[in-house]
Amino acid sequence: MNIHFFAKSDIGKVRSANEDFFLNEKIADNEYLFIVADGMGGHQAGDVASKLASETFFDAYRGQRKKGTAIPASMEQSVRKANSVVFRKAAADIEKRGMGTTFSAVVISGMKAYIAHVGDSRIYLVRKNRIKRITTDHSFVEKLVEEGRISPDEARDHPQKNVLYMSLGARESFTPEIMNDIVLEDGDALVMCSDGLSNMVDDETIRNITMGDYPQEAADALVRLANAHGGSDNITVQVIRLGSLEMLEKTKPIRLSRPRRKLIKGIAAMLLLVLLAVLAYVFFAANGSRAAARNGITRPARPVAKKRAPRISEIDSSRLNGLGVVAADCRFLSGRKLHVVQGRRLFVFHLDSPEMVSIVLGAGEQVVPSRDGGIYVLRREPTQELGYQLVERGTNRTLLQIRHDGQVISKESRPGSVSLYKIAGLQGSITPDYIDENIFVFHDRQRYFKIKNWQTPDSMPVLVKGLAVTAGSRLGFKSGPEGMTMLYSDADSGRAALFRVGNVVEKISEFPLSRLPQPLLLEYAGGQALLCYYPDQCLEMEGDLQLASHHYFFNNFQLRIVKVLVDMADGLKLIVNDGNKFFTLTCDP
Repeated sequence: MNIHFFAKSDIGKVRSANEDFFLNEKIADNEYLFIVADGMGGHQAGDVASKLASETFFDAYRGQRKKGTAIPASMEQSVRKANSVVFRKAAADIEKRGMGTTFSAVVISGMKAYIAHVGDSRIYLVRKNRIKRITTDHSFVEKLVEEGRISPDEARDHPQKNVLYMSLGARESFTPEIMNDIVLEDGDALVMCSDGLSNMVDDETIRNITMGDYPQEAADALVRLANAHGGSDNITVQVIRLGSLEMLEKTKPIRLSRPRRKLIKGIAAMLLLVLLAVLAYVFFAANGSRAAARNGITRPARPVAKKRAPRISEIDSSRLNGLGVVAADCRFLSGRKLHVVQGRRLFVFHLDSPEMVSIVLGAGEQVVPSRDGGIYVLRREPTQELGYQLVERGTNRTLLQIRHDGQVISKESRPGSVSLYKIAGLQGSITPDYIDENIFVFHDRQRYFKIKNWQTPDSMPVLVKGLAVTAGSRLGFKSGPEGMTMLYSDADSGRAALFRVGNVVEKISEFPLSRLPQPLLLEYAGGQALLCYYPDQCLEMEGDLQLASHHYFFNNFQLRIVKVLVDMADGLKLIVNDGNKFFTLTCDP
């Protein structure tokens, strides 16, 4: 078993003391123990609780293993022992009353992982460029998410998100969460962290950084990013990678500092692939033509469109970097204006000028992607009944209201008031997707809705038929020769559908996606072609046929992309690399 790991803990930017604690130890050949604990209690000695629990667990676990006790039983007994010690310490010292700690422990042995978990520190498994949280937050807000009463997005900003119903040391006895026999593979990564990281950095960014470098550089980068986003709590992270150094090297992005011979080898390999592709095309085209001629079949020659080489240009990222803006904060691009949301603040950056707009968002406000440059927000109403207001910021005009209704989809319009749309069976909160002068598109947890001509008396909300909201579904909007188009893609079902959006919403065509891995972004390129953006290249597809591949190392920019945005107004591409630099990209036929 090849294992590489690194841990880092930081006080953050707000706290006066670090109450987090981590531990990593080799127990035996091919057996390693990792712990992250986040103490609670402040002046009541949360730092004592996290350190005492970790060291007690370690001593007890090592003793149990020396006796030959199985790993799961050793972990459970050791967690109970740590809980008892912390509980008794708090009861015996009045200054430490109420102290406790979250506690997450991982044992890796023989390519299997065993986990003991209490509280809301987290453990993620990253495999083949996908991230999965494998622990459950023992918090009241997490229960609300599980019950479908609030969305994961609402949970991130919920005022009680750190209120736990289970922690180590809170009561004399408890049943810890134990997970056994998680089979690991070469190339896997485990990330353990306190909520000082997970509250500041989203899961996809954690994935990208973890897989983009060695554990030490990844841990350093994650801590820096959490601090850049506010550093409102102590930050602790352990990054664990499995596999040889050579395998880790393959997952890393190409860097400018790499030896020139590696670049030359890469270019040579590409040239060889291009040569083979040309020879294959010539061979099969010639044979196909001869076969067609023998059978009396003639086909008109297909015109070959002239391709423009992809062009990459770096833009000045200083304004964005100075505010700690990262890829996950970038929401949409319209009229060469980048809309960024950090916490409860919206920034609008003009790419062609130093102008910047900063707006404080209210609780429960979501920014609506807009084509016309206006700033619209969807505001959750402070009522028990599920309801929303569409508001234009700057004027603070309420444009329409949406409410849950148990029976039918309907509309109420009263003189001097805005339209109230009632929608039957809304599933959880709704999320806005797009707005212009003609249409407002949004979705709940299961379905997409549209309100055509939403500013006129004859408007009505209707379902977008045939489209389902899934974990892999996305909508993309773009203005082009065919007008405004809406591209729906669903990696789960392997299909994409293109709609023309205007006075009517009509489906133009469908595209198969069965042969494509899920891209960072899918863009309609005109005709029957799609552009599929990946971390290392852009593929042009027509049906199931790959027409062209454009790699991202032109003009000496050697990039690994983590985010792609397409300007809804003019099709400009903005890309963000794993080094948090921003570029414009032309990658069109």
